[in-house]
Amino acid sequence: MSQLYINRFEYRGAGSKAEFDAAWAIANETMAKTGNWGGVEKGLKHLHAYGTSWGGYALLEVEDPAALAEYQLFTVNNYAHMVTITFEPLVDLDVALAPMLAEIRAKG
Repeated sequence: MSQLYINRFEYRGAGSKAEFDAAWAIANETMAKTGNWGGVEKGLKHLHAYGTSWGGYALLEVEDPAALAEYQLFTVNNYAHMVTITFEPLVDLDVALAPMLAEIRAKG
């Protein structure tokens, strides 16, 4: 059974343009080769990315905890000098709350 995660990355501040471009060059090359920013070949799927003015998010589907560990290690080793990186497991509240909401609606 897979687990969804949000990978959040927030830019640390005023690095040089060369450092910024070098980090994104690694990220884009890795994405082109493996389909994710962590260089993981299997056990993890990049579903979508969202950019903001301060950084962004990547939505990941993880099948294998070892794949997530590999992804985390790669991102820390290659991007942590430029961004603060966090990983949060997600719960689908629409699915989780659907039975309770249906019961409330039925009552009234």
